[in-house]
Amino acid sequence: MDYRTFDAEYAQVLAAARSMDSATLAGEVERLRALVPLVEPQSDQSQAELLVSQLSEVLDMEQPPISDAMAAAVRAHRRARNAQGSSTERITALRAAIDEIGQLADTVSGTTEHHQILALTESLGLQIEALESSPASNPDR
Repeated sequence: MDYRTFDAEYAQVLAAARSMDSATLAGEVERLRALVPLVEPQSDQSQAELLVSQLSEVLDMEQPPISDAMAAAVRAHRRARNAQGSSTERITALRAAIDEIGQLADTVSGTTEHHQILALTESLGLQIEALESSPASNPDR
């Protein structure tokens, strides 16, 4: 992903941030954070990370308490996003987190929170796609 594409994603989140509740914005920040390692060239990743950090700081200033299910989903998301190992091991961790987050979403009664929790899986899916398409995980390409 080139920096311009990332910046466009960031701009969309920023434009919509005022109308989002904190949980939705937190999910968008996590989604953007997951995109940072995909920014090419690598020299642009620091600028992308700075944008995400600034948005995250705003979120931290006004974050109300979140449900236990959302907190567990965010922990599962972070654990998967930070997984180490081979591409295959990381993909396995990402898929397990997607399943776990789906199960957590099924435990909440409100449809808004259900969708907010499920939104955390989108960036994990993008990471899986990136890992599956990388030469390291597909040497036949």
